[in-house]
Amino acid sequence: MTSPVLRRLTLGFATLASVGLLSAPAALAQTRTTVTGLSENQGLIRACRQTNRSIEVFDDTELKPTNRIGTLPAGTQVRLTGVVATGRAQIFRDSPPLSTTQPVGWVDAAFLTTCGGSPPPATKACFRANQELRVRATPSTSANILAGYKVGDTVYASTNPPTRQQPGDGRTWMQVAFGSQTGWVAETNAGGQPGNLTSISCP
Repeated sequence: MTSPVLRRLTLGFATLASVGLLSAPAALAQTRTTVTGLSENQGLIRACRQTNRSIEVFDDTELKPTNRIGTLPAGTQVRLTGVVATGRAQIFRDSPPLSTTQPVGWVDAAFLTTCGGSPPPATKACFRANQELRVRATPSTSANILAGYKVGDTVYASTNPPTRQQPGDGRTWMQVAFGSQTGWVAETNAGGQPGNLTSISCP
């Protein structure tokens, strides 16, 4: 039985070849593998799509916070690879890339629309707190605590796309807005692993 990692790599090589990001000889050397739940729609290959809100991009179709590779602001144009799953679309963007490590990723298809229209107006970026979080005056665990969030609370980023900082303590901090103030919450743990927040549609 083919391992999940091998299946992902095989599909990735085939996809990159189809959109012109991998040379044909390299693509031909790959073994075709069918992955349950995925299909290719040739009519969608290289089709232009535009984000209708700020969205997060993930490494696979599960869209788990731990597999997030980047964020795209509302109005960003991307290309489809033609590979789809239920409610999911695989996209690519090579200039600038989706992340520092790869040009291909997965998004919630509901947040894509056809290209050509005016970019949607900027909206708020919202998140759900997955654990109790402290809002600090600066992006540091030693900074004054201004407020806090309980599990399940809606967290509003101060900007869209969110303003983030990595001050060197291993964490990624995101600036949030609460009332008429702003502060900072740790979006990741000290090891850089995400999971403190999950992107959601704003209420």
